[in-house]
Amino acid sequence: MIKIIRGSAVVIITFLFLCGTAMAQEQFGLGVTLGVPTGVNGKYFLDKYNALDGGFGWTLDSDHDFHLYADYLYHFYSLIESGSGETPVYFGVGARVVFRDHKDNKAGFRFPLGLEHLFESVSLSVFGEIVPIFNVSPNARFNLEGVVGARFYF
Repeated sequence: MIKIIRGSAVVIITFLFLCGTAMAQEQFGLGVTLGVPTGVNGKYFLDKYNALDGGFGWTLDSDHDFHLYADYLYHFYSLIESGSGETPVYFGVGARVVFRDHKDNKAGFRFPLGLEHLFESVSLSVFGEIVPIFNVSPNARFNLEGVVGARFYF
């Protein structure tokens, strides 16, 4: 399990390094999520409507499964009007791996659907999403997960 965590840390640090140029333009956000998984999340806006999102975290049940995921997201800004800032609805597709102690690891596809409020006066956002999941390994099976979180944009 330690090898998996170390490898995951290298992937995430590399992702953060590659997003360094985006930080100067407030295109990159880094924050936390609570739910499944509870952990760290990053989001990089390719442009106003398209973004890459990824993170890692743990389930807080007795198994403490380690999740690693990445998504492509598309944002709709005209569905919800807000007085200050913007509140896009987004959906996407991605992949995830769950590393489990003493059980078979899981791999599958994610289909996030969420709502994010980007504040106008500070470089901060809050979000919530539900994520239908289709696991393909070790068995084909559907799950539903969800998180709430916050990100600070650099």
